[in-house]
Amino acid sequence: MYWVSIWGWLVDIGLILTIVGVVGTIVGVIIGLKQKQKKEIKEVRNGVQALQTDVTQILQYIDGLPQAEKQVKDPFEAGVEALAKWDLDKAIKHFRKALDQATEPTQRSALLIIMGNIENDRGNYDHARAHFRDALHLSEKVGDTAGRCWALNGLGLVDRKKGKLEEAEKYHREGIALARSGRFDQAGEALSAHQGNIGIVLAEKGDLEGALQSFRDALEIHRRIGNLLGEASDLGNIGNVLRRKGDLDGALQSHQEALKIDRRIGNPLGEAQDLGNIGIVLAQKGDLDGALQSQREALKIDQEIGNPLGEGQDLGNIGIVLMEKGNLDGALQSFQDSLGIHRRIGNPLGEANALGNIGSVLMLKGDLEGALKNHKESLKIDRLMGNPLGEAQDLGNIGIVLAEKGDMEGALQSFSDSLDIQRRLGNPIGEARQLDNIGLVLMYKGDLEGALKNMEEALAIFHKLGMPREIGMVEDNIKIVIEKMSKG
Repeated sequence: MYWVSIWGWLVDIGLILTIVGVVGTIVGVIIGLKQKQKKEIKEVRNGVQALQTDVTQILQYIDGLPQAEKQVKDPFEAGVEALAKWDLDKAIKHFRKALDQATEPTQRSALLIIMGNIENDRGNYDHARAHFRDALHLSEKVGDTAGRCWALNGLGLVDRKKGKLEEAEKYHREGIALARSGRFDQAGEALSAHQGNIGIVLAEKGDLEGALQSFRDALEIHRRIGNLLGEASDLGNIGNVLRRKGDLDGALQSHQEALKIDRRIGNPLGEAQDLGNIGIVLAQKGDLDGALQSQREALKIDQEIGNPLGEGQDLGNIGIVLMEKGNLDGALQSFQDSLGIHRRIGNPLGEANALGNIGSVLMLKGDLEGALKNHKESLKIDRLMGNPLGEAQDLGNIGIVLAEKGDMEGALQSFSDSLDIQRRLGNPIGEARQLDNIGLVLMYKGDLEGALKNMEEALAIFHKLGMPREIGMVEDNIKIVIEKMSKG
């Protein structure tokens, strides 16, 4: 009976992970280009019209590449075409060929940043960091402020995904200072991107008020410069923070505003993301049928425009709703379909998330050995990719299965290992969740004082973060402990 509370955490974490996949890459716009390149910008945008926001962000800074000499321009355009087909290996090959031919430092920096964005997007963080650092050093050497600003943005993205939140915030704040200097064209776009990325960092650190303000600052910039695509993305990020703060009506309104903009400007990628986010909010409001309809609309769009990454994420969202509805067989099929897509396109982080979701369903179906196997496979991938946040999540899931198997010592160790990672990363939300899980294990073991202590620590963190749903769940667990203590 008590492990139902842990399952509650599991489902909620799944929702949060899916949100990160849908909008965690922040502002998906082509930015950092000079005014004289407006025609080329339009052509590049048309070339990636069918791409997910992640890929569009890969081309955020392209400097003079669209009008470069033939030996540089041709492989660059071939790389863009490969991106449109989500063939990242071929895209890297073409961009590297362009880099070998490029002599202009700013073009070389732009190509390094593009390749860094690709490697970061598919989880090759060490390669991504190397590209961004090379771009940063080259930009600093020749006084290329725009290149330096975008290289800092890339380094911040890598460190955020690696769980180095303090370092990530430092890079983005340095980028904000450069963008505010206004010493390069489209500095406003760079500023809004850094503002949005700091918002994601602050959200992961548990500073939801700071995150909300950062996203609103980005929104103000996009509205001032008339960037509707960026405005819709900011509204989506604001909606996700409001959802985490428990303001579901505000979150729904924000996502619906984003949807209205994306439909008006003909942005199917954003439309699918908005529908996915709306589905997540509806699920949390208890409208599972509405959530399922919204997620399936998102899936239909992503399938029509050929967006496999979005398709994989939509299937994950659908699986979570089906799991909430009690349709475990349907959820399992949806997660397995998602896994197949992520493996096909070479997205190991999506693969790890899908494996975790499959493990969760198998546990609910009573297949504890199968659940444990999938969570361990997910853990192996996250460790291989250097994804500590994912590693901590996997350890928490493993602890849940071990607890269900009756291995309380193993569960306690797994939850404690997860807690150590969350604390090292400075992730208070994850810390509080594992403290509550540890409290549940201690309660089962009869250590009621220890259980109460851990749960109260978790409750204090959630009160500080202002997360009403989590507060209510921990308070319910504390009541059980106190009731047991009163009975002696």
